[in-house]
Parts: sequence; structure tokens; C-alpha cells
Amino acid sequence: MPNKSPLPDTAADVPPHVIRQVLQLVAASGHSPERLCKGLGFTPDNLCDASFRVSYRQTSALVRRAMQCWGDPAIGIATGARQTVVCFGLPGLGMLTCPTLGEALQYLIRYQHAAGAFTVNELTPVDERHFAIGVTTRFHDPELEPFFIEEIFVSGTAVARSLVGSHFRPTRLELRYPRPAYASAYSEYFRCPIEFNAPLNRMVSDMSWFHCPLPTHDRFMQDSLQAQIDHMLCAEAPRNDLVESIMNVLRAAVDDMPDLSSVGAELNLSERTLRRRLAELDTSYQKLADQVRYECALDLLRRSDMALVDIAMATGFTDARNFRRAFKRWSGMLPNQARHAGRHGELA
Repeated sequence: MPNKSPLPDTAADVPPHVIRQVLQLVAASGHSPERLCKGLGFTPDNLCDASFRVSYRQTSALVRRAMQCWGDPAIGIATGARQTVVCFGLPGLGMLTCPTLGEALQYLIRYQHAAGAFTVNELTPVDERHFAIGVTTRFHDPELEPFFIEEIFVSGTAVARSLVGSHFRPTRLELRYPRPAYASAYSEYFRCPIEFNAPLNRMVSDMSWFHCPLPTHDRFMQDSLQAQIDHMLCAEAPRNDLVESIMNVLRAAVDDMPDLSSVGAELNLSERTLRRRLAELDTSYQKLADQVRYECALDLLRRSDMALVDIAMATGFTDARNFRRAFKRWSGMLPNQARHAGRHGELA
């Protein structure tokens, strides 16, 4: 993998929860999810992969396309309203173990990045009777700021209502941006006063909601399950979205990998541009191809009883001898040694 840190908006470090909901929303209106994803470095099928991550650049590009084809400017509200606890992944599961709504919201904010947020969120007391969830955007993008703010506040409200009842409503909603033409949709959804051109983006709620008990809480399982989730959500190093996009293309054809020119065409980039951008990231097409082959080979060695010659063919080699030599170069051990170590817990 490249050594240089990716630029912030190209760091593929967020689960694609928002993209999933946007694609389902526009698909319900008859638009093609595949067409919306074209040239962004992933396909709808990639969204089923639990380890798949996207960047802000990819997400914002897809949201802009969706805005154009869906036609309704309130797309952020519609996207957020589709979210459920399950949509937040493991952080959502952890929320269900919490004793109160307030603690569940704090748990979600603790793992907001893993829950797919492109905003920075915090929960703070306002006074003795109220608490607030404050939201700021991670990237300066005035055009899309309303979308991401709407999505985070609406999804939070939707999840709160699923946990404590549909009667949940904030005390007031404060938003930094000007009043949009569809402002009535805010009042209809939140059922509370809305202030636009406010100093901050924040949703203020009565403290009674913070202490509202959750019916899903299990005091015997809370610590155990949250400890497991904490372990699984260890911080990941950011990945560059171009690197991830190339590797997605290669993973789909690991037994007969396309050349660099074909990969560039898939990503709407010339071969020359692709080669230059990879060099800027201190990597190359060959390094990425080798990494994909190694990952696939290691998975087959650990999880199957396939003969080495069959694994060699499945990873693009013509014979087992060349495969053994390459695998030794990648990992420092022979394939059979890796298979033994993996099955005895000696290989991470």
C-alpha cells in the first residue's frame, strides 16, 4: 500500500451507508444505480462488502448525480428518513445495548466515523433541562452542506423514534444555512421550531429524552457485546479512493487481470494519468495487482482445501511453480507453510 497520506477528501475511510441509502432512494424512482456509480471506482455490488470504504470525493460526486436525476431538493431529508439502527452497522448494534437514549446517542457519536458520518458530531448539555447534538461538516462544500446536515439530523431523529417511540421530537432545530425553498419539509418531519441562519448546526432536545429507557437494553450483555464491538471497530488506516477503486476492479477479475489501460478506461482516466497518480502515492499498478493476488491466495489457502495448482490458476498464474515463487516473495513463506500457520492461528 502507498506510504503517503491521502488527501482528506480522497481518503477512503468511511463505510458507504449514505451511498447505500441514496442509491436505494433513486432506484425506487426508476433510475439505474449502476449508471450513478459509473466512473466513481465502485459498483453497487461493492456496497455489500463489509470492508468496503468510500471517500468524501466519491460520496459527494454520487450525491450530486442523485440530486440531478431525483429532482427533489429535499433529498437529504428523504435519505436520512430511510436510516434505521441497522444501517449504522456495528455502532447501531452497540446502541441497542445501552440503557437510555442519551447513552445510545453518545455511543453512536463515539463511533460516528464507523457509522458512516461525513460530519463531526458531539453531544453536549445546553442547560439543566436540555441537551444538544451539534454538527459540523468535515469538508468545506457549501453546495452539499444542507444535504449532509439534513441527513445526519433526520437519521438521528428516525433512529430515536424507532428506539423510544414515534412521539419523540426535538425542542428546536438550529441550522447555519439560509432557509431553503422546501423548508416546510423540515417542520413536517421534525415537528418543532426551525431556525435558519443560526450560529451553529444543532438539534436541542429535552433532557427527559436523554434519560428515556430503551426496551432493548440488556445489562448482562451490554459490557460483553460492547467490548466485542470495540475490538472489531479498532481504528483503520485511511485508504486512498483511487487505490481502492483499482483494487476493486482487480478483485473482480483476479484470475485474468485487465491491463492498466483497461483499468483506466473503467475509471474514466487515461493510462498516463493513472500511472502518474499512482506514482504520486508511492505505489504502482504491479504492486496493487500483487497485493490483490496475495490476499486472494491467502484467503483460499486458509479457507479451502484447493490444490496449489488450482489456487495458482485462480489467482492468474499458469503453474504452481511460479505461484510458489511469487507467494514466497510476497509473504516470506511458502504456500503450504501459510496454510498450516493460518489454520493453527499463527498467521494474522
